[in-house]
Amino acid sequence: MLKSGMQGVGSFRFGLSELGGALGDLGVLLPLTVALITLNHMSATSLFLVVGLAYVVAGLFYRLPVPVQPLKAVAAIAIAGGLSASEISASGLVMAAILLLLAVTGTIGAVARLFPKPVIRGLQLGVGLLLTRAGLVLIARQEVLVTGTTGPSALANLSIPVNWLLAFILGGVFLLFLRSRKLPPSLAILALGALASVLWGSFPALQGLRLGLNLPTVGLPGLDDLWTAAVLLVIPQIPLTLGNAVFATTDTARTYFGPRAMKVTPRALLTTMGIANLGAGLVGGMPVCHGSGGLTAHYRLGARTGGAGLMIGALLVALALFLDGNVLPVFALIPYSVLGVLVLFVGVQHSLLVKDLKSKQAISVALAVALVGLVTSNLAFGFGAGIGLYLLLGLAPKVRCLFPPVHRADLGRLMVSEQDEGGS
Repeated sequence: MLKSGMQGVGSFRFGLSELGGALGDLGVLLPLTVALITLNHMSATSLFLVVGLAYVVAGLFYRLPVPVQPLKAVAAIAIAGGLSASEISASGLVMAAILLLLAVTGTIGAVARLFPKPVIRGLQLGVGLLLTRAGLVLIARQEVLVTGTTGPSALANLSIPVNWLLAFILGGVFLLFLRSRKLPPSLAILALGALASVLWGSFPALQGLRLGLNLPTVGLPGLDDLWTAAVLLVIPQIPLTLGNAVFATTDTARTYFGPRAMKVTPRALLTTMGIANLGAGLVGGMPVCHGSGGLTAHYRLGARTGGAGLMIGALLVALALFLDGNVLPVFALIPYSVLGVLVLFVGVQHSLLVKDLKSKQAISVALAVALVGLVTSNLAFGFGAGIGLYLLLGLAPKVRCLFPPVHRADLGRLMVSEQDEGGS
């Protein structure tokens, strides 16, 4: 599937297939990052540098297309509340301390017992439904382009909104290329979207691009920022991070990659996220996580190896460092319709992970998690509802925890080079 232009180096592949998959999670990444830059005045250099480097580290260590995304609850609260850039980046240090503590002490083994398989499937279904809804919201936006840039168009008087018209066209192209071995569907609609964006005023924005080295400033946030971050941002984020970014991501990786996902363990994910968030807190970046939905995005759109992470990571690092601190004009090439189509596809595919549940009780638990999470837009509430129903139905004695306790050796493997693989 989607093997065109594939070149391999050990467990890393570089080609159109990997590139198409690497760009498959832009629908989640770009809207949040653009909002944080424009509304919360975060540094574009710091933000994309952290995400890019985290992608590179994840690609090198896991050797799979493990995603890197902004912490969604943190981003949503920060955007809605107009929190400062220093408060947002401070949440990275608080998150790093919690995640690394769970990893180093092995406490995550006990926490894993709260996430049996039906609850994890419910979280995955909930993420899929939320992504599906988010895709429709992206398409329904009034702005045509991600940056909000608008321009005159001969199509402006059509009764069908421009974004919906583009979405129908791009969706058809996406389905047409879905089984293509020559061009991945994500690259096909990104290319067409870039062409369409020129009609809506993206070209003048591109003329504002300036090449120049721009390095982030290293510093520690103040105590007031740390306290605000802990209370307002981190506490609401923790259940979502553990449920989706740790346990659901572990399960999704095993579902897609089998034995190749042996390194994708709860402890390893906590460690790589902890290190990334430590960096975010020090350079003023956006705190990040992994995510099961992002893994589906990369996989279903063609990525199969860590090469995808290396490519998207290198691209984001280059944009962060060499565009004089302003990457937004580049994103003016991407219509919201493109992102909406990608997110819709990923949402549907991710929701299908629930299909291996067989018993009515397990399905009921998964539906409780997903539907409560969808209605409240908060999977932490869904998790609570699912655990409550799981216990009420008496499933706890009958269903083994999906993830047994892990050992300290897992952390050791994360910190040392893989000599037994010959460095391939």
